[in-house]
Formats: sequence, C-alpha cells, structure tokens
Amino acid sequence: MVPSSDALLAALRQSPLFRDVPEAAHTALLEASQRQYMPDEVLIQQDAPGEALLILLSGVARISRESLGGRERVLGYVYSPAVLGETALLGSQERSATVVATEPVSALVLFRDQFERVVARHPRVLWNLARLLADRVTQQNDELIALGVSTEANIAQAFLQLYRQRLTAGTPQPERLPMTMHDLTQRVSSSRETANRLVRKLSKQQLIRTLPDHSGIELLDVEALEHLLFDLADD
Repeated sequence: MVPSSDALLAALRQSPLFRDVPEAAHTALLEASQRQYMPDEVLIQQDAPGEALLILLSGVARISRESLGGRERVLGYVYSPAVLGETALLGSQERSATVVATEPVSALVLFRDQFERVVARHPRVLWNLARLLADRVTQQNDELIALGVSTEANIAQAFLQLYRQRLTAGTPQPERLPMTMHDLTQRVSSSRETANRLVRKLSKQQLIRTLPDHSGIELLDVEALEHLLFDLADD
C-alpha cells in the first residue's frame, strides 16, 4: 500500500536525513516517487549507476556485496527510518553493494536533481547527511577492529550492531535477531564450522541462545556481551 500524504510526512519527520529541517522540505518531497518492495526484491543492485538515494519509510533490508570471485558477503541490515545509496549519488559512482528487502518495504526515491533542489533550499539536509556518513565511518571502524581481534569478537560485534539497529528503529523485541547461521557466516566471512563452534560457546556462557526454529539468535545478556567484546579487544 502506498503511504498517504500524512503518513509520508510523518515518516519523513523521523528520517535522520530530514530531522530538524523545515516542514517545507518535507512537503516538497510529496511529489517524489514512492515504491513498494516485496521480500527478496532488490532495492539497489551492486554495480548499477547511482542515480538516486532511497529513504526507507518502513521495512527492513539486507545489504550484501559480491566479490570478484562471486562470493557473497552480508554486510548488515538496514531498518527504517534510514537512507540508502547516498554515497553513489554524491560521487556519481556505481553502487557498491546490493540491498534486498527482507520484509515488505516502502521507500521514497529521490533522484539527483530533486536532491540538489532540496539541498539548495534547505542546507540543513547536508549537515544531517554528514552526520550519517560520520556514523557509518565509526561503525565500519568498529567492525575492522573486531575483525582484526578474532572471529569471536567479529561475531559479538555483528550481534551487538544488529541489536542496536533494531533498538534505534523501535523494533519489538530487539534482542531477537533475525540472523541465521548462513547469514552469520557470510557476515563475518567465517566457515560454518567455526561460526557454529563460537555460537555454542556464547550459548554455554548464557550470553545468547539460538531460537528454536533456527530463524535467528536471541541476546540474553547484552551488557555481558559488550564486556566480552571489550575484553577480547584488550587481550
């Protein structure tokens, strides 16, 4: 279902790109293209031209990248409200990753000329965009640090990052992560055997548990998992 004008305006007020921006900027976007995506439908395709950015109004999507050898790596998930594709749009580059809906997604598609008009009238949008990019750099740095420590630290970081995303998005039961073992092995670039062994270890420590239907992981003690990650980094 395409959101009504009132629903669209409410969603834009929650978007990190348009926070603290005059209402006139939100109203100007009512004529932008709205698109609906079903589960497993592609929002952004790796290597395609970056002609627009997407503002997620509702739903969740998975971000992945395919290597030159054809191996897919899950980079993470994105929850509404969120912004996608801004880097390729700003740099006139090709898309660096593929984004696929994991549940029904509603998005606003903002092409380069539309974005430039909004920014010209409301420069606050650029400040918000700079903050978004800074947050992503910080997140990537945390991932690189965890990756350099150990696979166990990388797994803990992946769990905590997804939990924080769900918490920020207001997702019910944010501690129940929709991350299967297949997702996890791709996320941390590890063998299934290694990932299974470390998940069992974290389960024995009562930090996490595998959901009965194997559809994901539940965090049992977020604070203790954070302490574990810090301890691993210190060692």
